[in-house]
Amino acid sequence: MAATRKETHPVLIVENQKHFDKVREFACSVGAEAELQKRLDFLASFGGEAAEVRCYLYSDFAPHSFCWRMEHSALDGWKPGLAGGLIYSGPGAPATAQRPRSASA
Repeated sequence: MAATRKETHPVLIVENQKHFDKVREFACSVGAEAELQKRLDFLASFGGEAAEVRCYLYSDFAPHSFCWRMEHSALDGWKPGLAGGLIYSGPGAPATAQRPRSASA
């Protein structure tokens, strides 16, 4: 099953649907939709069964990118696991993954 929306995939939980849609739209515009889907599917299947693991996707400061956080099920509830980023690094992306600086910095 493709990991596309929080309503259809219990493992992958999209925290900002508007950002998710914009990233998918951008990926389509640069011919990277299949690669984005491949990475989302990897995150959705990374930790195991939906009853045991879930992955949250959040907006990231890097353009067209996400932060992600895994949680695993335990007897006393959900526990934090791995965290990372799904960072776009194709055409139009900055050369570094550094946080943008404000004009006053």
